Amino acid sequence: MSGPAVFKFGGTSLGDAERIGDVAALIADVEAPPVVVVSAPAGLTETLVEIAQEGPRPGGISDSAGDGTTLAREALERMPRDLARRVGGEALQDEVARLVLDRLEAFDRHTPGDESARDDLLAVGEDVAVRLLKAALDRRGIRAAVVDARVVVRTDDGFGSAAPDIDAIHATTRAHLLPLVSSGTVPVVQGFVGGTADGRTTTLGRGGSDLSATLIGAALSSSAVHIWTDVDGILTGDPRWVDRPRSLDVVGFEEAVELAWFGARVLHAGAAKHAVAHRLPVRIRSTFAPERPGTLILAERWGGPDIAAVACKRSVALIQVRSRPSAIEYGFLAEVFGTLAELRTPVDLVATSHTSTAFTIDENADLRALGDALDRVAEVEVRRGLSTVTVVGRGLLREPGFAARVFQTVAFTSVHLISQATDSSLSFLVDDAEAERLVRRLHLVLIEGRGARQQPQGDDRDSVEGAV
Repeated sequence: MSGPAVFKFGGTSLGDAERIGDVAALIADVEAPPVVVVSAPAGLTETLVEIAQEGPRPGGISDSAGDGTTLAREALERMPRDLARRVGGEALQDEVARLVLDRLEAFDRHTPGDESARDDLLAVGEDVAVRLLKAALDRRGIRAAVVDARVVVRTDDGFGSAAPDIDAIHATTRAHLLPLVSSGTVPVVQGFVGGTADGRTTTLGRGGSDLSATLIGAALSSSAVHIWTDVDGILTGDPRWVDRPRSLDVVGFEEAVELAWFGARVLHAGAAKHAVAHRLPVRIRSTFAPERPGTLILAERWGGPDIAAVACKRSVALIQVRSRPSAIEYGFLAEVFGTLAELRTPVDLVATSHTSTAFTIDENADLRALGDALDRVAEVEVRRGLSTVTVVGRGLLREPGFAARVFQTVAFTSVHLISQATDSSLSFLVDDAEAERLVRRLHLVLIEGRGARQQPQGDDRDSVEGAV
């Protein structure tokens, strides 16, 4: 028997009092109580990150000279307080104001080297969100209870990007959430936030609320996880770049993982992987158009070869590593990737030869530390300012003529690296300046213009008359 559905609401869905009321109304219309996971209201996390990056100030706001971080601190005290007043009145306003002030004061006086203090500060956005939504549900007569994610989502102590303890989460979710659902109460849980076995606050990394939802959904054997966001499902291309993107009705898990990893920001990559591992259906839906079905992500998507979407991941760095002439032939790759594992650096694309390897990582990673570590075992070159453009679909290696159409379309673009490990994706590493044009051309050829076979004319690299 399936467990309760999990509803996750992103920051844009909770951006103001009216939207929070709409979310409460949406939950009220559901026949069986769902487990609800919430992100921080839009804009709040960015403010918290700015404050955390600046570091503690023993004197608080007064210990400053009117700089940008002071403005961020003032905004942090004002934004959630005003939102709380509009949602729940003066009592909730006072509760939220005290919560935020206490968390700021704790951050300012924390002991240097206490890595949990930053996570505790960053978590305040979600701590505010659960209180706001519970108040909105109370106003509608919906029984709701806040369940602290620090108790439910157990993690290791990898502060900033903690790893979940799956076995512990299975036990805690069933102990703390199922009794509430059985009694007709809606549990409201912070996304993005977790806790160590000894009670310290952790966070799951950027976009971690999606991961929270799938962790809880898998532990409860949920019927489905509904990711409520500001777009109507997964689109075939970025609407800022392509003229006619469409919402996909169904995608397979493997396609969803590739899209999430390579730039389609509708679903967190870790959440997609966890859903794959537990064969947990996920539906991407729009809070602003709840009557629409959105995109359903299933374990299998049946049918012949099909191209689903074109994605782009910005801010990518290329690391080229060559073995030194005196190096032994075996063990080179083991040393390179062992170093990446020690530094907990995730890798996107990889290409190798007998004496060298090249791979891409997030440009925001500590490239200096990685370069220094790799330099001990090989010659290292780092290139920044790159983007990954990826064609994602089903059975791409089985579609006749697919590679020819793609490579002929990409022929106008300088490519630093090409990768195809499965028949679900084909990726190209290009300069940032070329990424938007390449996405537009590939979308026009492979998705908008299927079946046509015309060449691009002249030097017009920004448009393609039909499919190649």
